Amino acid sequence: MKKIIVLAAIASVVLLSSECLAFKPAVIGGIRDGVALGLMMESDINAKTALRFGAEISTARNPGIIFVGGKFYLTQINSRYPMFLSGGLVGYVGNNSSAGPYVSVIFERLFDIKPWFLEFGVDVAGSGKLQFQTGYSF
Repeated sequence: MKKIIVLAAIASVVLLSSECLAFKPAVIGGIRDGVALGLMMESDINAKTALRFGAEISTARNPGIIFVGGKFYLTQINSRYPMFLSGGLVGYVGNNSSAGPYVSVIFERLFDIKPWFLEFGVDVAGSGKLQFQTGYSF
């Protein structure tokens, strides 16, 4: 069952990658069951919702991480920093592949730099794994 979920997540990334020209790329990195670094694509569906997917390499037992999900606007903090809720599927690919849902909170405009964002949450793939990442959109 776990392998089917991982294959479905990989297929989603491959199928959605044909739409990359409409997506904003971002470099992301941080802690996601080890130190992780990768690329993410994001596309606005409307003013308060976006589709996002990406892949990362990690220093953990499973060196590959793929994810696909959505980003939903929650509120503005101090009328300056937009806060979003993100959720979707994450797959850890490697020796002990596992997949499951993830949920995270995203703060954009970190230190008043518009393309810089901070994300933290939980991946529930195999067992719960904390994620703490930062990224820079182009």
